[in-house]
Amino acid sequence: MAIAHFSASIISRGDGRSAVLSAAYRHCAKMEFEREARTVDYTRKIGLLHEEFMVPEDAPDWLRQMIADRSVAEASQDFWNKVEAFEKRSDAQLAKDINFALPLELTPEQNIAFVRDFLATEILSRGMVADWVYHDNPGNPHVHLMMTLRPLTEDGFGAKKVAVLGEDGQPVRTKAGKILYELWAGGTDDFNAVRDAWFERLNHHLALNGIALRVDGRSYGKQGIALMPTIHLGVGAKAMDRKAQALGERLELERLEIFEARRAENARRIAQYPELVLDLISREKSVFNERDVAKVLHRYVDDAGLFQNLLARVLQSPEILRLQREQVSLATGRREPAKLTTQELIRIEAGMASRAIWLSRRSSHGVSSTVLEHSFARHEHLSAEQRAAIERVAGNARIAAIVGRAGAGKTTMMKAAREAWESGGYRVVGGTLAGKAAEGLEKEAGITSRTLSSWELRWRQDRDRLDEKTIFVLDEAGMVSSRQMALFVEAVSKAGAKLVLVGDPDQLQPIEAGAAFRAITERIGYAELGLIYRQREIWMRQASSDLAGGRIGAALAAYDDAGMVRTEWSREEAIASLISDWNRDYDPTRTALILAHRRADVRMLNERARDKLVERGIVGEGFAFRTEDGSRNFAAGDQIVFLKNEGSLGVKNGMLARVVNASAGRIVAAIGEGDDCREVVVEQRFYANVDHGYATTVHKSQGATVDSVKVLASRTLDRHLTYVALTRHRDDAQLYVGLSEYTQRGGILVDHGVAPYEDKPDNRNSYFVTLEASDGRQNTIWGVDLERAMKEAAPEIGDRIGLEHKGSQPVVLPNGQTVERYAWKVVDVRAHVLERLVERLSRDASKETTLDYAGASAYRAALRFAENRGLNLINVARTIVRDRLNWTVRQKQRLANLGSRLVALAGRLGLVSGSARRTPSSQINEIEPMVAGITIFPKSVEQAAENKLAADPTLKAQWEDVSTRFRLVYAQPEAAFSAINVDAMLKDPALAKATVEKIVADPEGFGALKGKTGLLASRTDKQDRETARLNAPALARNLENYMRQRAEAERKHEAEERARRLKVSVDIPALSDHAKQVLERVRDAIDRNDLPAALGFALADRIAKAEIDTFNKAVSERFGERSLLSHAAKDASGSPFEKQAFGMSPGERQKLATAWPMMRAGQQLAAHERTVQALKETEALRQSQRQSQVLK
Repeated sequence: MAIAHFSASIISRGDGRSAVLSAAYRHCAKMEFEREARTVDYTRKIGLLHEEFMVPEDAPDWLRQMIADRSVAEASQDFWNKVEAFEKRSDAQLAKDINFALPLELTPEQNIAFVRDFLATEILSRGMVADWVYHDNPGNPHVHLMMTLRPLTEDGFGAKKVAVLGEDGQPVRTKAGKILYELWAGGTDDFNAVRDAWFERLNHHLALNGIALRVDGRSYGKQGIALMPTIHLGVGAKAMDRKAQALGERLELERLEIFEARRAENARRIAQYPELVLDLISREKSVFNERDVAKVLHRYVDDAGLFQNLLARVLQSPEILRLQREQVSLATGRREPAKLTTQELIRIEAGMASRAIWLSRRSSHGVSSTVLEHSFARHEHLSAEQRAAIERVAGNARIAAIVGRAGAGKTTMMKAAREAWESGGYRVVGGTLAGKAAEGLEKEAGITSRTLSSWELRWRQDRDRLDEKTIFVLDEAGMVSSRQMALFVEAVSKAGAKLVLVGDPDQLQPIEAGAAFRAITERIGYAELGLIYRQREIWMRQASSDLAGGRIGAALAAYDDAGMVRTEWSREEAIASLISDWNRDYDPTRTALILAHRRADVRMLNERARDKLVERGIVGEGFAFRTEDGSRNFAAGDQIVFLKNEGSLGVKNGMLARVVNASAGRIVAAIGEGDDCREVVVEQRFYANVDHGYATTVHKSQGATVDSVKVLASRTLDRHLTYVALTRHRDDAQLYVGLSEYTQRGGILVDHGVAPYEDKPDNRNSYFVTLEASDGRQNTIWGVDLERAMKEAAPEIGDRIGLEHKGSQPVVLPNGQTVERYAWKVVDVRAHVLERLVERLSRDASKETTLDYAGASAYRAALRFAENRGLNLINVARTIVRDRLNWTVRQKQRLANLGSRLVALAGRLGLVSGSARRTPSSQINEIEPMVAGITIFPKSVEQAAENKLAADPTLKAQWEDVSTRFRLVYAQPEAAFSAINVDAMLKDPALAKATVEKIVADPEGFGALKGKTGLLASRTDKQDRETARLNAPALARNLENYMRQRAEAERKHEAEERARRLKVSVDIPALSDHAKQVLERVRDAIDRNDLPAALGFALADRIAKAEIDTFNKAVSERFGERSLLSHAAKDASGSPFEKQAFGMSPGERQKLATAWPMMRAGQQLAAHERTVQALKETEALRQSQRQSQVLK
């Protein structure tokens, strides 16, 4: 889960710290510390993933020259040495050091984009230098940021304190006439503002990347969560703790003690009140699973035994309810975990649905047919579909819903509806999630609107209350979360008003929990505006309908047939093609947008697009304007976008405008077109939330309509984002795709042929194909069937090809055994990528609500349980179990305490020896291994095997056959799938056999077959029924084959996983001091390349040699006999170390790194000993052969 950690400190010389030493440590680099004329070297430190030295846009020339043509570490070294030289005081403050955690949910690339965005907005814009590094410690990715405390000047650094300026631009003075000063780098209020901005940017990037989580920067107390806030342990404290553990010592560190005390207290509170964990989860998700619970719990508990105990306690809480049992998915064949929720959430969403149904049955806000006819007469252009929608929302019911597809004329319909309501004597107001949408609703439909948050605030202030003569129109309802929707449904219900929901559940999803609009429309019904008007071409309108229905493949095929899917080999080439086409098509009289999902892409596309216009002389270089996202140049003719609501200017977040006039720090922009056009003056000092508007994010484009759109494809797009991106245009939309981004089995053919599998001499020969990606990386694919596939396709070296799995096929081995092998096909790389692209863009990121499971018996039981507040037999039973568990834990602790007291008493009485009086912990420390074996794993053997089964390409292909057969045989395949109960078949072979036989004999026993029979059945229905009957036996065969192959694969994966766990569980024993000394002498000899001397040292002491042999045996069993012999394994920083340390905790990694030199020396010694022995045996064999020849 994303962690809310953001802390700051000052690097001060008075504390014995140095900016240069701090920078060297963070950059894992070697640096010259000029002030003390010494070198510091942290190059052996591991964990550095990325580093940057960022300077403000207006940085002085001396700084730009200093960092030019230097590496990041060198730039950091030179800069902080200059700071050290400038500061003369012995207690000088040198830099501000900020440390913040990065979310595990984001990839490294996404985290880097997030950090750059945050720094550009909050640090560089303040004129500060940002020297930052990204440390990717396992389970704890984080950033260290060093910033300047003085402003940059043309010849160095300015004063740390600057005069406070008044509104007139003059220094503010005290009553005594003295000038009032403040720290240039900011005080507490500034830090809080930066910290708040960090949370805002973090949540923004989580949402941009399709992750339905939100990090709350407020304290637990303000959130109403009864947990103590944990403090952050820096890498220094953690490193000290790991070293102490390795030496079997206890670290006395106040911060560590506070940290552990708070974690223990929180664990105690969770053990006492398991619902605390559920409070945290329910603020992020409406429906969750056991893994989500475990991720939250792991924030507070590391001990494996305690963790499992508390996890069981949380999952047994009466507050947690199961909506759906664990089951196999018909679509994928994967085993999906049980779906869980809480009593609070199920009550909120059930109450929301219940109120919505109640409102739909109340009659009070109808508009007469006469009024409607007058309204229709004034709007003759309305279609029959739009008229039907108006009739529905103007009906008597107190709630109504409109599902309007993108470009279907929702706003036009709402304008006519508003006139009808007002003619009927009603007040019409509107609410939206975003300010731009509120502006659009007010401007285009004439409905006075504000954001939902603004409505909530005004109601809390007892202003603008709804009443029985109010119609509340909630636009873009598909983006509203369940909690917020429930609040508005309740408010309308209590006020006697009417609620009209307008939206599209298939466009962008709510950032927070739930999908309320979809849940409500499913219960009260809706009018649909499905006829698309935005696109002028008929085929484009059909494509938009396909996008709305989730038929991404059909829509992309239509655009591809029209030549509007542009593919290039690399992502960079695709971007260049997009910009070139945009530049060619640019026409200031037509509206156009470039769309991308990621903000970093939008920034880059804006820069490149504007550069083209500057080259052509369409816009000038412009004048500097310091925005919230850094300095930008604006000139007359520039297209800009406003990024924040501002009432005084009349602008909303996402609004587009065109610059009319520009000067330094000031622009005049025209908003709107024709008679609605107006000009606004934007001053940098008052409003800085503006940027170039040639490109924007897909999120900001929802609700916009332009003539032309160009979309940059990325792996983060899903079907909702794709739907929005490809429905913004009237005339044309083009999608630009970098082929190499979407395939690992596609590229330029470099080589192919026969070689030992994975190029290991001991392996049998196999066929390989080596492909080169656009960035030069080469990927080799192995497979016996590749030889046949390559001969059939006969590609030439240099061709661009793709390789596809086509299921499996039986192959007879030389020994007569028949086995299944992957079948391959060589395909055109473009077709291969487009197929992968469709899969990627078809991902469904729809939010879940508890109401999605309302038809299941588990939901009904859960709802009854929630409504009764858990006061039933289940609650009593769970309470008894919990009390027994608590009693057991208490008795165990009492026995342990009693044992300790008895040992101490026996020691004082002289009944036990000194060694027996030692505490168990001290005995454990004595025998603690050098590297402990891993015996606790995050997943069971079965779960690990299940993950491998889900990724098995042969099983995937087999399941696709099963899934297809279900849809050919049954009219309702999901229901039939549930009736057959594949999950139970997997667990019971006898049941599986009986079910397969029943499918063949009586397929209708599991559900109605597809199609119809009889006199009234159409020809198509009869053909469908015949197809269903013919496919029923095939479905049985496919299920049987899948069960058999899955069982074989499951046995194989479980055996492999058990073998792997057995291997990593081996302890590497600690060496005695004497054996360590011998091995150190061996290492010294090896470093001198004197292996005979090394072997001599070892053989000279038989006891030490026996201990080292045992040590080497354990190393070989765990890591492999030759795993530490390669040159890459010389240090604990190369790929061999990373391979062996994969999955280890930071403490375990540290121990492995410490033991690495000793283990490598041991393996080198053993390898030399084997070589010597082999040479002796060879020489003995040669001598014996010579003697035999002499005898002859």
